[in-house]
Formats: sequence, structure tokens, C-alpha cells
Amino acid sequence: MNREESGSARVSSRWGPLFSADGWALFLASLASRLYLGVLFSLALFAVLPALLGWHGTVVQSGSMEPHISAGDVVLASGFSAAQKVPVGGVVEFTSPAEAEPGGVEKTRLHRIVAENPDGTFVTAGDANKVVDSTPLERARITGQARLLVPNVGLPGLWLGSGNLPALTLWAVISLISLICAVCGPRPPSAAEGNDDGDGPDDGPEGGPPPPRRGLRAAAALGVTAALTVLVIAGAAAFSSAAYTASTANAANTFSTPVDWAPPTVALASPGTTVKDATVLTATAADAETGIRDVAIQYLPAGGSAWTTICTAAAAPYSCGWNTKTVTDGPYSLRAVAADRAGHTTTSSPVDTIVANSLLVILADPGEIQRGTVNLSTTLYNPGAALYTVRVEYSLAGANNWKTLCSSLLSPYNCTWTTALFANDYYDLRAVATAGTTSTYSAALPDILVDNLAPTVTMTDPGTPLAGTRTFAATAADAHSGIAQTQIQYSRTGTWSTLCTIATTPYSCRYDTTTLPGGTYSFRAVATDEAGISTTSATVANRVIDNTIASVSVEDPGDYLTGTVPLTAAANSTAGVSSVKIQSAPAGTTTWTTGCTVVAAPYTCNWDTRAVADGLYDFRAVLTDGAARETVSPTVAARRVDNSPLRGTDIQTGNGTGTPGRLGTGDSMTFTYSQQVTTATVSPGWTGASLPVTVRLRDGNLLGLGNSGDTVDIQRTGSSVNLGSVNLKQNYAKSRKTVTFNATMTAATVTLGGVPRTVITVTLGTAASGANGVRTATTASTMLWAPTAAVTTLTGTASSTAPATETGPLDREY
Repeated sequence: MNREESGSARVSSRWGPLFSADGWALFLASLASRLYLGVLFSLALFAVLPALLGWHGTVVQSGSMEPHISAGDVVLASGFSAAQKVPVGGVVEFTSPAEAEPGGVEKTRLHRIVAENPDGTFVTAGDANKVVDSTPLERARITGQARLLVPNVGLPGLWLGSGNLPALTLWAVISLISLICAVCGPRPPSAAEGNDDGDGPDDGPEGGPPPPRRGLRAAAALGVTAALTVLVIAGAAAFSSAAYTASTANAANTFSTPVDWAPPTVALASPGTTVKDATVLTATAADAETGIRDVAIQYLPAGGSAWTTICTAAAAPYSCGWNTKTVTDGPYSLRAVAADRAGHTTTSSPVDTIVANSLLVILADPGEIQRGTVNLSTTLYNPGAALYTVRVEYSLAGANNWKTLCSSLLSPYNCTWTTALFANDYYDLRAVATAGTTSTYSAALPDILVDNLAPTVTMTDPGTPLAGTRTFAATAADAHSGIAQTQIQYSRTGTWSTLCTIATTPYSCRYDTTTLPGGTYSFRAVATDEAGISTTSATVANRVIDNTIASVSVEDPGDYLTGTVPLTAAANSTAGVSSVKIQSAPAGTTTWTTGCTVVAAPYTCNWDTRAVADGLYDFRAVLTDGAARETVSPTVAARRVDNSPLRGTDIQTGNGTGTPGRLGTGDSMTFTYSQQVTTATVSPGWTGASLPVTVRLRDGNLLGLGNSGDTVDIQRTGSSVNLGSVNLKQNYAKSRKTVTFNATMTAATVTLGGVPRTVITVTLGTAASGANGVRTATTASTMLWAPTAAVTTLTGTASSTAPATETGPLDREY
């Protein structure tokens, strides 16, 4: 039986120190530290271990999926094979092209695929975004399918990568304190510790070796430190510029695909060629997801700029009565606009009808450009029993000096207009129906251009001998309707073939002569104006194509170069091509630097313009053939590298309530800069509030840009607006016409990709002058905005003058 020696100290309880006042605080601090480090270590394992499956991770950099997903989460994605089905409704990792990015640099993005387009591309969107992404996604750009999200684990790397040192420092201090508390904090004493007599080291049980407490703690500390280091380095290594959604172990986050990304369908039934009194208009609409909220039926008078709503129906059948006596007799367009319960809208194709409640005289529009012999047809609606004769009159446009073209016409009231007897100019036409002493006039057809004059065209001599890829060019002009297209043709045997067809200036194209047999050729150009008259240039004969010698050329990379740009060369040699070097040099110098050396076609490489100073550069290619002989290409000279932080990044237009493809009241134009700008540099004294301005639309022929080079700029009475000009790249104004609109201009600051930017919106009002000069464009185009250097950032940095190309799908403007 053990006895307690007299005067000996009582052995303290094993847990005694922990239940003291000081012990509780140390114990809780140590426990909290270990829990914190354990969570970090577990998250790090979740982020790293899937790499064994071939998955890769990126750090979410933006908040397009908030509030569910925040910046700093790590997304793990598996590879995406060519045979894998694209997961519509799922989340994918993809490379967004440089032209779609405001900074002009490719980025990795993670968004949901919400729909597939008919052309095989896909529509993507962030769940928190109100609109889908502007650029369609090509399948080849998908790099992975998102599989797992690890919340917050990438925050340290995000802070490091974005330069947020205060947050990174605070996290590091908290983690270091937690590490110290976890390693050095208290723990329950062992039995051996309770019997320690103080004569020697802490012995193990039964005299065995001491417990490996310090070794285990040191190893744990190293492991946690390594895990934290992985968190920081991995987090800083790869970023995605969009958020991701998935189900995770975090119970607070549950995500699903939005219920309705697809717009409704809608169509309006035709009420007939003519209508009178009260008529019923009926539309059909459907939406497979959330259903139809309502359908509005609208009308637009001929030449009008704004649609008027007749009725709005909230339930099928979507129909209403239209009292045509409340509007003026004449031609009308009708349409239906359907909205679903998710807020998406669709506008039907318009249907045309004529309101005729009394006698209505309509002269059929022959078209805005005429030549030769033209038939003019007049129709009478509701003529009653009276016998009418019709005459057709003309006047120089806007002169209101009417003269008779045809008289005493009987049904079917056809008039022949021999335009060759008239000067090439603009004319107004109208028809007059007469019964007894009563005459009824049709609406005038304004600004019909007579053009019987052929265009001029000259073929530019391409030189001889011709080898490799060469430029073939012509000059063409037309004094009236403008050039519609120019063809460059070649002949070797007497039969002419088309080399290329160009619709806009400059009338030139690059052509690979290696695709043609060697020999002697003739070249010519054929220009056709908008009236349909063609002119053939003089022939440039006896030009030899000879690709039996080495030939090399470098393609023009463009007038303005930003970010990473492709440099491409064409090369050919009968001795074989050993290599092609693509080189650059400051403009006008001979200090050539090799960007890359390519040994097999295609001879192309990417050039990072940010590695050189902004300025003008020349480019060339050097071919080395199989016999080690070098051939140097002609130089592409004076191309500007411009990586200014302030630049125009996008230009967009929006249709108000008017006709798509036609400028009118309510239409808008939006200019987006890469940073915030000082609004007073856009226009003196402007604060960004609504400002009256004038929008000027000019036909491209007035500027030497051809029919498809119509241009818009913004003006201000008594001052200037430094927004540069926008080439609409299509035909929105009649030949050689200028149209002005009253408008308002406002500025706002928006945050895109985490960067505050200035967006300037110009909204059109009524036409101020030249309203008859507007025409409806039917062809989609991509606008080009040329900013000015007068606009500066808040710190005074001038804007780049590099043109900004409209992003998003090809569409009609306005």
C-alpha cells in the first residue's frame, strides 16, 4: 500500500493547470488557432489534391456571380477534349479573345453557357449579370469544365497578385500568431510529468524514451507553413476574370442555372393590304420557360421615327381592335412586342398595310437611285364611282416647283420616266388624281437621285515580276450615287477572272500569286456604282508571275498595335524554305530585332508590344532557303505601337422605338473608355450631366470613304465635343447627304472587370436638318470609333487615338 510521506508535496491534478483562470484563456486560444489552421490546411488539400486527377485551378477575380461566389474562391476544372459535348447550362473555363477584352489582352474566364447559336457558337453569362456576354464563345476556346469550387482559399494569392498588401499583411500576421499558439500552446501534462522529481529530464513512461511532442509539433508547423505558402503562390499564379457556380460543401451556398435565358417568340398576322374603319390585329406569342407576361401591338406611319402602341394584351388571344379613323390615311407598318416573365422581349417582323378611309393616292416608290427608263405606278384607294385621271409631277429636291412628267393617265395609271433627259441630280415626285374640279395629291417621294453617269476607275500597276503575296489595288470614284464595288480581274489566256471584290475604300486586296500558274498576265479593274453602271479600267498588261525564285512578304499587322499581336509572313522557294525570321525595328532605322524564327508554315508568331516603347515600327521577313541564301521582304512601314492606359474600348448603338437600321428619335450611341476621364476634356465645362448636342451623320462619299463609310460625329453649338468620329461601316445616309439630329449627351462611371470607367451616352432627338437624307441600312456591320487625344484621365493622361472596334455579334446599327 502506498503511503504519502510526511511533508511531501501533493501531486497536482493532471488537468489542474487547464482549469485555472490563466489556463482557460491559453487553452481556448490554442484550440481556436488549431481549428483555424486545420481549416486552412483542409482547404489547401481540396485545392491541390485534385491535380492528381488532371484538374487545374484558377482564382476567381471578379464578382459576376455574387452574392453566392466571391473573388478569391478557387475553381477546379477538368480538361475539355475535342470529343466532349459542350455542357449548355453548365460552367466552363474559356479564353476570351483579345478583341473582346477592354485591355486588348486575352483573359481566362469562367461563365455559364446559357444557349447555343445557330452558327455553332455559344452564349455565355455570369449568373449575377443582367445581360449575356457580348462576344459569342467558339468551341475551340473552351479549355475546361468547372468541377469544384473551394471557397476563399485563393484570397491570399488574389491579394498578392492585385497588390493588396494591407490585407495580405493582416492575414499573414493572424496566421503567424495562430501558428505560434498552436505549436507552443499548453496541453494536458502526462503521468510522467505529474511525478517529475526535478532530478532529470522528462522521462517517458516506465523509463522509456520521452514522447515525441516537439518533433510532431515541428513537423506540423512545417506542414502548415508549406500549406499556407501553397495557398499564396497558387493563388497568385492563375486568375479567372469571372465567377463560377456549383454546389459545394459550404451549406450557405446553393446555386442553379437561371430559369429563363431564352427570349419569347412572337409573330403578327397581316390584317390585309388595306384596312379601314375598325380592324382586329392579332399576334401569336409563346415562351417555354416562364411564359408570356404581355404582348404590345404597335404601328409606325411611313417615314415615321417612333412606334405607337395600339394596345397591350396580357393573355391569349393577343389581339385588339384598331380604330383606323384616329390616324391619317396612308401606309403603315405594324409589329408586336412580346415580353416574358423573366423580362426578356422579342419584336416581331413588321407587316405592312395601308389605311384608306377615304380617297388615297399613292405613288409607288421606285427606289432612291434611278437611271435609264423607269416605270412610275400610281394606285387609287377608295375611289368610289368617280372617274379619275392621274398626272405625275416632279421637282428638283426641296424646290417645291412642280412640273408635269406624265398627264391624263387612266387606270392602271402607269408613267414612263426617261431619266436620260434629266440632269443627274435629286428630284421629288408626286401623283395627282383629278375628278372634275377636285384634285387629291399623293405624299411626295423625296430625294430620288438620277444617276446616268458612269464611274471612273484606274488599275494600279502591281509591278513585275510578281512573286509571293502581293497587293493589287485600284482607284475608283463616282460623282453621284457612289461606288458600290470594285473588282480586280486578271487574264492569262484572254478570259478574265476575278481576283477579288472590294466594297469599301481602299479598293485593294492581298493575293497569294503562288496559287496561279507562272506566266504573263494582264490586270484590270471594274468599278460599279450604286445605280448599277460599270466602268472597266485600262489594262495593265505583260506582268509576269514567277514563283520559281525565292519570295517572302510580311503581312500588314494594322495601323495600331496593342497588347499581343500576330505577325505573319508568306514564303516560297524552289530550293525549299529552311526558316523565316519575322523582324521589327523602330521606324526608319535599320536596328532589326528578330521576333521569332519559324521553320515550317504557317509562318506566324505573337509579338508582345508591351515589351517595347510606344511609337512607330517597321516590319519585315527574312527567308533562308535550302541553299542558305537569304531573301528579304519589302518593309511594312510606320505601324504604331500604342499601349496607352486610356483608350476607347467599345462603341455600341441602341434602337429606341424606331425602325432598326435607321437613325431616329430615341436611338442612342454609347462610347466606353478604359478608365475614368475628365468630362471637361470631352467638352469644355461639362460635368457629365445631360448636355444638348448635335449628332451629324454624313455620307461616306463626302469623306472619300465610299457609300459604306457613313460617319457620325458629335457637335456642340459654340463649343467642341472631343469624341472623335464613328465610321458606321454601312450606308445610313443617302448619297452625298448630311443629316443632323438634336441630341443629349450624358456621362456615367461604371465598373467593368474591377476598373472604374467612363461611359458616355448620346441619345438622338428629332432631326434638325436633312431628315429626307436618312436611309435604312439592311446589312450588318462593325463600327469603328476613332477617339481623340484631347480627352484625358483624372490624372491628365491623354487618350490613345487607336480606333476602337465595336464588340459583340455582327448587327445593324441603330
